[in-house]
Amino acid sequence: MLLSDEQVRAALEPVSLVPAMDALFRQLARGEAENLPRSAIRHSNGNILAVMTAVLRSQGVWGCKTAVFPGKDAVDTAQSTIQVFDLESGALRGIVSAQYITLARTAACSAAATAALAVPDASVLCLLGGGGQAVAHAVELCRVRPIREIRVWRRDRAACQAACRTITAHTGVEAAPADDAESAVAGAHIVCTVTASRTPVLRGEWLSPGTHVNAVGACGPIARELELSVLRRSRVYVDSLLSMPQATGDLLIPIQEGSYSMAEIAGELGNVLTGTCPGRTPGDRETITLFESCGLAMEDIGAALAALQAAEGTPFPF
Repeated sequence: MLLSDEQVRAALEPVSLVPAMDALFRQLARGEAENLPRSAIRHSNGNILAVMTAVLRSQGVWGCKTAVFPGKDAVDTAQSTIQVFDLESGALRGIVSAQYITLARTAACSAAATAALAVPDASVLCLLGGGGQAVAHAVELCRVRPIREIRVWRRDRAACQAACRTITAHTGVEAAPADDAESAVAGAHIVCTVTASRTPVLRGEWLSPGTHVNAVGACGPIARELELSVLRRSRVYVDSLLSMPQATGDLLIPIQEGSYSMAEIAGELGNVLTGTCPGRTPGDRETITLFESCGLAMEDIGAALAALQAAEGTPFPF
């Protein structure tokens, strides 16, 4: 079966992927899912061809996501597809467009982390960035916390105002543009960095005690949204310790500089969900928690399987 991005969106928009991502993190912690670190080939114009591979044993599938990321001299945007195979027979289950899936599964992973780590009554959401990921995150985070106020900061004021209108329409919560990043963050209970910035947009001194941060946009080794001070003030969790070194400059750059170390990372989200790694304890309203979202192939394959089964009219696989 071949699914276009429009078909994927039609299949997945009516449902939340948060339960699926929560289940996959738990499976990863129990050894029922497995990811290989991302591999990539670079072209002279800056284009990158990346391959991400995983197996979901509980769902009986494995597969890979293949993506092309454009360099600064390229004229196209990122493109990606997901191939899903039956684990036992090896038969191809489907080839699925990954554009919408990447957006939806990333926001759902942040929401799963937020449900596990944010204070239960977190109601003020800050979004640093105003693109599609900002909209998707607002929708999913409103599902897991009683959000009553949304602040958005984006360098382009007109684009920020447009993003606020879209977020308001999708969530029913009034989203307001902020004049600067610091004022957007001040007093927020949840902060999401969803930019394409290669230089930090979030400083540690802006964060209030008890804040939960989802760091999403720095999805390559040279991209960085967080100053070192954010890591220093936070208890840091990742989706995969194995994949993290190739995936996010937020951690990789300070580790290479010698100002941060792998040993300082608290653990993986899946271990928090299964109770083998401490998360936020009941009544703890002071700890700043941080989820660094590297992006894993299991998330893409799980979402693609959900889209395929929805298109086939078979039950949701999680």
